[in-house]
Amino acid sequence: MSENLIYVYLSGIHKTLPKAEVMAIAEAENIDIRVVLDADQLLIVYSSSDLIEFLKLRSAYSRRIGRVLWVGRLEDIEDGISRAIEILRSQGIESIKMEFKSLRGLEKERDYWNVVKLLSGSGMRLSRTSSKTLDIILFHEIAVVGLRDYELRLKDLFDRWSNRRPAYLPGALNPDISRIFVNLSRASIRQNTIFYDPFCGVGSFLLEACYMGLNYAGSDIDERSVEGALKNLRSYGCTPEVFLADVCRMPIHKVDAIGTDMPYGRQTKPLGVSIIELIKCMLENSESVLKKGSYLVFAQISELEEHVYRYVSKLDFELVEVHRNWVHGSLTRNIYVLRKK
Repeated sequence: MSENLIYVYLSGIHKTLPKAEVMAIAEAENIDIRVVLDADQLLIVYSSSDLIEFLKLRSAYSRRIGRVLWVGRLEDIEDGISRAIEILRSQGIESIKMEFKSLRGLEKERDYWNVVKLLSGSGMRLSRTSSKTLDIILFHEIAVVGLRDYELRLKDLFDRWSNRRPAYLPGALNPDISRIFVNLSRASIRQNTIFYDPFCGVGSFLLEACYMGLNYAGSDIDERSVEGALKNLRSYGCTPEVFLADVCRMPIHKVDAIGTDMPYGRQTKPLGVSIIELIKCMLENSESVLKKGSYLVFAQISELEEHVYRYVSKLDFELVEVHRNWVHGSLTRNIYVLRKK
């Protein structure tokens, strides 16, 4: 399959998670990807059109995705606009909507009007109602001109926001961050793999796995949480694959991916064991049910990272990534991505 030069305008909500999500989705769906430019919120890659389709289906932090028409030095943007117009016209496009992003302190107003002048002078009609959007993105001395294929709006996720679901418990995560955990686990639609959440709570991760088209299952030791997960999944038309079970005795023999949001001992508290004991038990049992080469993604408060590293070092896991995630106040957690050797 032929490669395309693709741009992804990433959410600025986190420093490392948006790019990690793109790379994880590509790996999960066995899509070749080669990074050309990694510039803060802008990622440019060579990949097939399949990457665009799977990012549209799965991603939470890829805000705008499209095909690069031209990329080069800012001082050469006039040539870039001319080249982009040629490509658009060859596709029968005579009217476009233009959106402009200027990253890291460039003189946005001056650059914006220069681009508008160039487009107007080319004869291309600028229309706010056009179905085609031309993205102009400037970063330092680099300019990117691209034809947008997709835009994610958070309002598209609002009907599954934690406080809008039929069952709600404190600590339940919203759809965007829930998708991050599922995606980092490398659960695959193409390979028909099974995603498992052993601390599923009221089903936040399972709900997003369902909407992505993944196979999934979940469990929790808290009966109220399991009842809430069943209610939420059914209300959104998803199969209620949820069980009442202790993470130390996982009710599943083999899975392809695990993603979970562990109790921290603040809003959510484990039953009868310490958080440190729970970390050990979760890691050991995840190792036993995960297939070779599969991933485990979990979160835990940052002050317990020494314990996490100690247990991981004793097990058959490779630490792939760690993402620091500030939650609120003094609560910062690490999101760990482990791969079973």
